[in-house]
Amino acid sequence: MATSSSQETSTHQATTPTLSSIGQHKTAFKYSLKQLWQTPLSTWITLAAIAIALSLPAGLHLLLLNLKTLTDDKREIPTISLFMQQNITEQQAKDRAELLSDLNEIDHVLVVTRDDALEKFKQLTGFAETLETLKENPLPHVLVITPRMRLINNPEVDLAKLARQLELYSDVDVVQMDIEWVQRLLAILHIADRSVLVISFLLALTVLLVVGNTIRLNIENRKEEIEVTKLIGATNAYIRRPFLYGGIWYGLFGGILSLVIVHFSLLFLISPVNDLARLYGSHFTISGLDVTATLFILAISSVLGLLGAQLAVGKHLRQIAV
Repeated sequence: MATSSSQETSTHQATTPTLSSIGQHKTAFKYSLKQLWQTPLSTWITLAAIAIALSLPAGLHLLLLNLKTLTDDKREIPTISLFMQQNITEQQAKDRAELLSDLNEIDHVLVVTRDDALEKFKQLTGFAETLETLKENPLPHVLVITPRMRLINNPEVDLAKLARQLELYSDVDVVQMDIEWVQRLLAILHIADRSVLVISFLLALTVLLVVGNTIRLNIENRKEEIEVTKLIGATNAYIRRPFLYGGIWYGLFGGILSLVIVHFSLLFLISPVNDLARLYGSHFTISGLDVTATLFILAISSVLGLLGAQLAVGKHLRQIAV
């Protein structure tokens, strides 16, 4: 019996601190949330500043992802367009296409006659009546070449080499690689990626400063309360806890508000982007943030809020002497 009683006492002593710690966290959790709603104006100003700082890199990152989907689609089947000389007839263009089809590097050749090109141009631009007034069709015949990708080890080098060979034909006026603009766009996107990283880092520092300054003001406003709490034996961890939870709330709610801003920005852009895509005969549509990106933004915003609060609390609590 003595042994059993001793075991019960030791078990109670082991569980009591844990329950006490959990209870303190629950109290700090509720108290920090209550403090936010007791000062709605300052809370909303802080959340708006955090949301704007987070929505800018999130929106730029989403823009880059949508642009990369365009380049990914184009990189699947790179083509080379041969614009024939203006005096080349349709039959001569077809003969040239037949000769090119026999080359090992070429998979197939599509002949786009000047009449077909003009008809398509009318549909895209809507200038049918104006173009009807032209005495002659100003557009040349075009050969659209699809290379055999299985014979190409390095697309950038081998396609450029093939294009230089095609330029040697006397009946070819201009050779255009449809992958060239994609390569230029990829170079621009690479620079944009680095720029977004820099902007994200600077705006993350902004979030830290905003949360840190807000927590600092909260500490100043509750200075007397903190001093009294210290006098009755409260530890720094106990005093620090509500402010840390407050930082997490600021970060989390600011992240949610930033997602709302990004979402409504996308809704505002969908219609004009779809109209532009239709003009170019594309089915491109803007895609929004997926679940992973959404959770990542919320996690990052919460961590930034916690870090900002930690920096402010660690510095300013030490300055409050009892």
